[in-house]
Amino acid sequence: MDWNDNYLEREKTKLLTKIGCLFGVVILGLLAILVVVWYISNTQETQLKVSHSPNNINSIEIVKKNDFPDPTLRINYDNRSIMKTKIPDKISVEWEDDYKAIVILTKKGRETDIVNIEFAVNPNTEE
Repeated sequence: MDWNDNYLEREKTKLLTKIGCLFGVVILGLLAILVVVWYISNTQETQLKVSHSPNNINSIEIVKKNDFPDPTLRINYDNRSIMKTKIPDKISVEWEDDYKAIVILTKKGRETDIVNIEFAVNPNTEE
């Protein structure tokens, strides 16, 4: 009977070890999924401003991207973008014409950042 008791005890230990490993893998999988979801939710973009040219030919979109560890500002235009690391308090866009604009980024206590934007002129139009 001693041999059967030993055998049953070993089989019980093996079963509990397998169950413990399964729970460990499930917990690690859930933790990995939570980290991915947290990362995706924290890297969203927030639209701050959209400005259209005087004749609605071109537009400039300014978004804040919540990058880790510091957020960045992106100025999207003409399938291009300019990235800034300082988030301003005030954003304004002044259009010179439909193809040239100035983006003014103002932060209290700092020098104003001016970004000149030039769009590609459509070759089908005559100027």
